[in-house]
Amino acid sequence: MNYNYISIFSMKKSLVILGPTATGKTDLALSLAKKFEGELVACDSRQVYVDLDIGTGKLPSGRWKVDDGRWKKGKGFWCLDGVKVWMYDVVFLEKQYTVDNYVKDANKAIADIIKIGKMPIVVGGTGLYLRALLDGLSNLEIPIDDKLREQLSNLNKEQLQEKLQKLNKQKWKDLNISDRQNPRRLIRAIELATASLPVLLNQQERDDTLKIGLTAPREYLYKKIDSKVYEWIQEGIVNEVESLVKKGITKERISNLGLEYRVIIEYLDKQISFEQMIKTMQEKTRQYSKRQLVWFKNPKVCKGPINWFDITKKNCCTEIENLVAKWYDGSNGAKN
Repeated sequence: MNYNYISIFSMKKSLVILGPTATGKTDLALSLAKKFEGELVACDSRQVYVDLDIGTGKLPSGRWKVDDGRWKKGKGFWCLDGVKVWMYDVVFLEKQYTVDNYVKDANKAIADIIKIGKMPIVVGGTGLYLRALLDGLSNLEIPIDDKLREQLSNLNKEQLQEKLQKLNKQKWKDLNISDRQNPRRLIRAIELATASLPVLLNQQERDDTLKIGLTAPREYLYKKIDSKVYEWIQEGIVNEVESLVKKGITKERISNLGLEYRVIIEYLDKQISFEQMIKTMQEKTRQYSKRQLVWFKNPKVCKGPINWFDITKKNCCTEIENLVAKWYDGSNGAKN
């Protein structure tokens, strides 16, 4: 089913908080949600999974504890200090969750927030998911669907041709004679026809979206990341992974989640020491934060103006609040 993503963002103002890990995006978003009657929509490729809590940063900072009574879990959301955060715990780890799934579910959450008269605040760390949600993806960027490809591999050329024609007659017509005879090209065409990702939006259709980017000097950010890893250890991230294994989640599946989870599996398999595990987690998370910042600052992949703020600067939060207030009230003070 195709969803009208454009109308969701044009119905009412939507705020986006983006930036690399450890910049305090969720903390800021929660504060703004209280001031401007908002609810959060997490934009993270791993926070969507049930039981993947500590390493994915569902609790925003060290002032939150896993056993803290100020938060509770709901179906598809968590409630932190009275503010709902959607797109947490959407699916179990046994199921592969794609960017296509995310865009569909996140837009439904955004539409539901708008319906109750509140402001959606998208909190993003996964660049591809955020771009797909806000701007759409080109055909080249739509990821491979391994499960679908496995199903289609059992079909012959004629069956693939028939399936594509039923799915999308226009896409069939757009194929040249050579592509129509090529099973590999037919499978990719079916994959694209099956995906329900939005089309690319132009700037005018995103006039009511304000983007706030958080950044910090590299040394400062790296120190925060190192401390964050120690927080994960104290909160029990190793136990979290051991619990997943006991529940029947394969180590291969956990490792494929990337970053710290792969390193913890190596530690549990006695391939590295406890000290090596911590050091490697810190290194990999620092590398990831660098890639995030490069992504967000590339105008070719992150369209539209972003209002960047250095979180180490004095009055940073006040300046952000003032910018959001002007924009939310319809002033020209923000870069829309």
